[in-house]
Amino acid sequence: MAKLRLTVGRGHVEELARLRHPVGAVEELIWNSLDADAETVTVVLERNDFGGVDRVAVIDDGTGIAAEKCGDYFEQIGTSWKKRTQVSEVKKRVLHGKNGRGRVRAFALGSEVRWTSVSGMQGIRRRVVIESDRGSMDEFDVSDPEPTADVTGTIFEAFGGEDLQKLTEDAARTALTAAFALHLEAYPDICITYDGTRLDPASEQVHVETYEVAAPPDSSHPSAQLKIIEWSRPYSRALFLCDGRGMSLAQLKPEIQAPGFHFTAYLSWSGFEDDSVGDLAFADWTPEGPAAEVLAEARERMREHFRSRADERRRELVDSWRAEGFYPYAGEPANDQERAERETFDAVATAVVRHLPASKRAQKVSFALLRSVLTHEPGEVLRIAEELFALSKQEQTELSRLLDRTPLSALIKASTATTGRLDFLSALEHLVFDPVAKGRVKERTELHRILENECWIFGEEYGLHVSDRSLNEVLRQHCRLLDRDTPAPAPVLREDGSRGIVDLMLSRAARQRKGERHHLVIELKRSSVTLGMSEFTQINSYAQAVMNDDRFRDPKVTWDFWLVGNAMDDGLRQLAHQQDRMPGCAVNQPTYRIWVRTWGEIIEDAQERLRFYSEQLEYQSSTEHAMDYLIREHTDAVMDLVGDGTVPAARAGDSGTIGAAATS
Repeated sequence: MAKLRLTVGRGHVEELARLRHPVGAVEELIWNSLDADAETVTVVLERNDFGGVDRVAVIDDGTGIAAEKCGDYFEQIGTSWKKRTQVSEVKKRVLHGKNGRGRVRAFALGSEVRWTSVSGMQGIRRRVVIESDRGSMDEFDVSDPEPTADVTGTIFEAFGGEDLQKLTEDAARTALTAAFALHLEAYPDICITYDGTRLDPASEQVHVETYEVAAPPDSSHPSAQLKIIEWSRPYSRALFLCDGRGMSLAQLKPEIQAPGFHFTAYLSWSGFEDDSVGDLAFADWTPEGPAAEVLAEARERMREHFRSRADERRRELVDSWRAEGFYPYAGEPANDQERAERETFDAVATAVVRHLPASKRAQKVSFALLRSVLTHEPGEVLRIAEELFALSKQEQTELSRLLDRTPLSALIKASTATTGRLDFLSALEHLVFDPVAKGRVKERTELHRILENECWIFGEEYGLHVSDRSLNEVLRQHCRLLDRDTPAPAPVLREDGSRGIVDLMLSRAARQRKGERHHLVIELKRSSVTLGMSEFTQINSYAQAVMNDDRFRDPKVTWDFWLVGNAMDDGLRQLAHQQDRMPGCAVNQPTYRIWVRTWGEIIEDAQERLRFYSEQLEYQSSTEHAMDYLIREHTDAVMDLVGDGTVPAARAGDSGTIGAAATS
């Protein structure tokens, strides 16, 4: 038995593990299997009696992990044996991973992980078992190799996972199908089965187009290739940046509008591998350079593609209406006026086609009414179309049920609010993650002022009650919410005798238990600050001041205290990630909890809450939309940031409309 230790700290391992991204962990493990020349990879989700996932297994028939190479595989982060070669050992396939992160991503699938691997050398097969757990994520126990007659391959297993429901959703399978589409096309001998279903990208593709994207004139690299795959059913839209061989390096948002299309785009360019390009995950925040030019040109080509495809769809729809007999015009146009009227009808009808009633008879009546409006009241067509084609019964069942009870004006307001929130999340990502912005954004006068008007990001049910005020104001609001008399004016003090200033206090009433309330106190730190024990001591002092003051005590009130920042040091991360608590919970008491949360987690939670509505609206926020929202809604707070270029002014030309007939 040998013990291998990673050459980086445990805190860094936790950060790389991305414990809240189980689908990404499965993807990494499948890539590892394929890089080991597996022809068959099977992902098994073992469910308990309640439908939860107890065990995740990834089983392959590859070459296995030789005992002599375990040190190469399990002691280094940021490097891999794959950096020393371009193709796999036996089948000479193009290799995917080069950073050696797949084994730490495995911890997103369970608190205990195990690899059982059989390899062969000179006709002798040996089995080795590698094990670890979240309590010692930087250590791996490797068994002594044992002879075996089993075939070569690796069985990965994870146990004790939390919040793995995402793996059972259809979105998990479609995400993996999109991620492996190019590889499965290049190597048709590969078979990947996920939860009993084979990944078969070709069977779900309805249209595929490839374009050449010119490299910058001063680049030594050849042109890039843009491949757009349109799917027959909903897929989360993505733009994969790939190397010159088509292997994925990073995944971005497409940042284009394409209503009615489900697609994935793949941009392959050898220039993405240049060291000067940097981390491609932040490519959207690097506005200059060869990679940025290629990316911008590719997005413009995508817009052109979907404009053309939207025109094709319009023509196909009109032809189908003619064939079915309810197109309200016959023969050829008699004159220019009728020709213009038909063109207008086609544009309006195809724009609202997803909101037509299901009945063919009702569609015919709707079209006849629309034609009558165009003939007699053409100036009223948009207003009447909004009333006429209220809502679709063919949309996803949940949304349809909601929309059937919602007036159109309220729907428009809800759509505007949702797209505004999506734009705000993109803007917040820029403020807290962009290398330049996070060093300039001030905590109290800028970030704080923005967030006090966007408290929904911390939870839909909360209302803001205190902003940048003392603990005494927290006490006053606490008593007001409980309909209690204002307490004696004695100050609420921390243990050192000082009066703390709370960034935000939010509160919500319990929905199921009348009279109960839950308060949330948030301490914000600049994105450039690495959270440590000093910052934790501050939020803990607020918690102790509240808990130790009799005036706050009430059996029907519970408290959460959040410390929020961009990153934390190893000591605080160890405190906030303990086996007996949910990730991020540093203190767990019956009446209060203290959490250490990163902006990445908060933004991801908010995106997940909005995911369904975003997909139904088919809206993709772009950098331009996000900056426009920030400047429009938070002008006073971002004036200085706009002045020094930290918040770029929105560029004209890429408006974020919903439901447009063509891409913008």
